[in-house]
Amino acid sequence: MGVGWAGAANLQEDLFTAAKTWVAAQTSTGGDLIKFAPLDQRIKVQECVNKLEFDFPFANKSTVRAKCNQPNWQLFIKVSFAQPINAVVAKHALVAGQTLTVNDLEIGTELAAVAGSFREREPLLGRLLKRNLAKGQVLLAQDIDTSLQVWKLKQNLHANDLLNPAALERESVGKEAVPAGVWQGSELPPGVRLTREMQAGQILQSSDMAESRQVVIANINMTTGQALKAGSMRLERLDQEKVSRTHLFELNGLDGFEVTRTIRAGEALRSTDLRPALLVKRGEMVVLSIGRPSEFEITIKLEAMQDGRMGEQIRLRNAETGRILNGIVTGLGQLRGS
Repeated sequence: MGVGWAGAANLQEDLFTAAKTWVAAQTSTGGDLIKFAPLDQRIKVQECVNKLEFDFPFANKSTVRAKCNQPNWQLFIKVSFAQPINAVVAKHALVAGQTLTVNDLEIGTELAAVAGSFREREPLLGRLLKRNLAKGQVLLAQDIDTSLQVWKLKQNLHANDLLNPAALERESVGKEAVPAGVWQGSELPPGVRLTREMQAGQILQSSDMAESRQVVIANINMTTGQALKAGSMRLERLDQEKVSRTHLFELNGLDGFEVTRTIRAGEALRSTDLRPALLVKRGEMVVLSIGRPSEFEITIKLEAMQDGRMGEQIRLRNAETGRILNGIVTGLGQLRGS
């Protein structure tokens, strides 16, 4: 294969440049990975008047032969191909002080070993970053805080209790004090329940978190606008990968809600499927409570002038006096003075 050649002051440098271009084309290898051994100092590279030709004279492609037909000469150049080195790099821009997660890091390739770099991501998960890094920048040992960020319980919990962020707090702990298997996630997965009883101050481990999630399942077919009632729902385990943050994980607190679409028996309920139920209808007689049950409380029957859902404030009319009052919906046909 012919390669154009022009005379230059540094003939050896030009020879290597032309040889590298040819080798890169033949092997589909990046030029940065192609290395040539220096020529013997006794060899003087001559200028080639017409053109240089290159080939691999041996099957292992460890040598490149350069040939010139005017004047007639040839040289053998030892060639090697550098292997890229894996290194952990920033998957996107990172800022000092953030806790590293699997979504922040990826394995990149470097042409040469970088002192203090990491080959795997796992040792970096849950660690604090000490400086800002640009996307693609190699993470070095000096960039990482020597402590680990762990999750500790703020309160006592029982086995099968639902974990929520309010029950946990982040804390920096010396790496030597962290037990094996500590959970290093940056965000609590949805619907996580404990596999064992734990005390406040204990560090959360991966084995403490159930692999499957309990979600709320419909026991019966329900139509749009139907109110949720005890017995119409149950808790059932669902594979973790099928669970999203919109799923419901507890039966408590669902009274006073209704479904916004048709739900089939056996279907998992989501927060987007619910809305506060219509507990008061316009024109019906309702009970308004004023005062505190433990002290002094009176109840009055009034006419609802508006529809009302749980927690909404609506207008009420005293049929005898015509006086207009306001009340906050607390249950079916029940309101409290606002």
